[in-house]
Amino acid sequence: MNTDGWICSVLDHASAKLLALEEVGLFPSELRVSSGVYNSFVRLRHREVSDGVPLLVLGTAVTEDPQLTADHFLLRP
Repeated sequence: MNTDGWICSVLDHASAKLLALEEVGLFPSELRVSSGVYNSFVRLRHREVSDGVPLLVLGTAVTEDPQLTADHFLLRP
């Protein structure tokens, strides 16, 4: 699977969901993603993460959830 397309798909869907929630006044604090997506985000943000900066994507903290499959995600309040 092409990692770039995979990450773009997750980001597109998550950003659409975040926008819909924000429009009704809800602001999730956590984006849970599969291990593969999480590891890709960590690789992309390696310098910031190694400097102790929390892993944030789309303004939301990212957490690994091994029970999720490749392009699935969950938003938590």
